[in-house]
Amino acid sequence: MAVQLRPVGGYGLLSKLCALGLRAFGWRIEVLDPLPAQCVIIMYPHTSNWDFVMGLATKWSTGLTKSRDALCFAGKESLFRAPWGWFFRAVGGFPVNRKGGSGFVPEMTARFASEPKMRFVLSPEGTRSFASHMRTSFYYVAQSANVPVVLGAFDFLNKRVVVTEIFTVSDDVAADLARIDAYYKTLGNRGAKPENAVPWAFKK
Repeated sequence: MAVQLRPVGGYGLLSKLCALGLRAFGWRIEVLDPLPAQCVIIMYPHTSNWDFVMGLATKWSTGLTKSRDALCFAGKESLFRAPWGWFFRAVGGFPVNRKGGSGFVPEMTARFASEPKMRFVLSPEGTRSFASHMRTSFYYVAQSANVPVVLGAFDFLNKRVVVTEIFTVSDDVAADLARIDAYYKTLGNRGAKPENAVPWAFKK
């Protein structure tokens, strides 16, 4: 069955300009419509600063703004200091302490409990560089908050941003990671820097 996709360029002037720019450079945006009201959206692979640019272009072209459809992301506290803190807040960001033992999962679980509409976006790797394993935060936030994970992909080879697959975590971490890995393999490893893509495994 065909997936219903969110229209592009129909949410005001900024949306139209982003859609025109993406089209001019040959990019296609494929975002599920509707997205779950509450969900964790992971964007993989995260290998370059261009991912943030493409993420914003996708967000604006599809009208997924903080005020309209509650799309948000977390960032390290330093991003939200002067001189650029205002910008990251304006595009839906909020600061968190990502250091070990900081309580990130309980904090995000509480946010989901207090906000009936919240689409939380993050990179599962937590880094643009190669690493031996994924960070666990996306998985345990979704599990603790009892919300689905939407699997998103940056496909630089074919110039696509794909956010269409809904995944529900279970109690079997290994099986879940294998299923997520299998899905992304159907799309191919097509980040801006494929050599930096992190394998789908948690630290043992």
